[in-house]
Amino acid sequence: MSHTYLITLKPLEPFFFGGEYTFGADESRKETSRYSATSTQFPQQTAILGMLRKTMLIQNNNLTMHKKGEWVDSRGRGTQDSNYTNAKKLVGTEAFFYEKAIDLGVIEELSPILIQTKESNYIANAKDDGLRLKELPKSKISFGKGVQKAYIFENFNAKTHEFFAFVSKYGDRKNYTDFFKEVKRVGIKKSPDGETQDDAFFRKKSYYPKDGAYFAFFATFSTPIEWEKESIVTFGADQSSFRLNIKSSSTNFKEMFSKCYEAQTYNRIVLASETLLSQKVYESCFFVYGSRQSYRQLSDAKHGKKSKRYYLLERGSVLYTEELEALEQELNQTHLQKIGINHYFTIKGLKNV
Repeated sequence: MSHTYLITLKPLEPFFFGGEYTFGADESRKETSRYSATSTQFPQQTAILGMLRKTMLIQNNNLTMHKKGEWVDSRGRGTQDSNYTNAKKLVGTEAFFYEKAIDLGVIEELSPILIQTKESNYIANAKDDGLRLKELPKSKISFGKGVQKAYIFENFNAKTHEFFAFVSKYGDRKNYTDFFKEVKRVGIKKSPDGETQDDAFFRKKSYYPKDGAYFAFFATFSTPIEWEKESIVTFGADQSSFRLNIKSSSTNFKEMFSKCYEAQTYNRIVLASETLLSQKVYESCFFVYGSRQSYRQLSDAKHGKKSKRYYLLERGSVLYTEELEALEQELNQTHLQKIGINHYFTIKGLKNV
């Protein structure tokens, strides 16, 4: 039997979520360190997974503090320590990979991150909100799998079109700045002896919530979770502090937001999370509206090595298709959906209803 919980994360200080491009040098592009960085709007789902795993180990007394850090004891005196076995059953041992499934212990699935306020819950709005796709009967375009019909958004004006990036389960629309304010900081790094370091000047933009806004996500486990309902956790590039609350939920992510998006003429899929697309996905679409962001994860945490670069389509992006089932099959990558990636909503077109 599965057990679903709603977990909230309330920032206790300005937070900075590091994406691929922060202050560090990018060895794959032969770049030096950067002096300016802006927090991403949301933590990566891999960061949420890591934070949750660590919290579970702490709450279940599996994580031990040592002089040089904290880790799960793997050996007793000459025998296998049962603590290691219990920890492995609880959260697994493998790091996340985009290409394959990993053992997550009792964690069955995480939802994408959403924004909560006192009034409602918000997710990414469809990027085509307020727009209508129109076929150009005398035009053709090469897209995906050869020459196809051409489409445009009817009466679209990039200068005057007003778009709200988030939508509530009740249809209310907001922007990120309605929830969080910018916190800018400029400074100079210094060494422990007070000397100015090379590449020391920095400019940094973090965020802090307005009017009690905070992050939340659904987590489903194979066993009931018995831990403190409230705790303090740290994550993000600055290891910012958040107050974590957990409570049992009778609903889930899909059910909560199933009626957020209106039907239009054509079949479409709205991405509720960052999504890794295959070439077959593009071949199943006749129109895609969205943008890609690059992601990398640590492949060797001990030595700070990163994986190759992956390009994921942003949340809110829209895929138009006449091959709905084929497209869904390509998007249904279970090992990604388990940690909150590749989540989407299918909205059948009015011409097919």
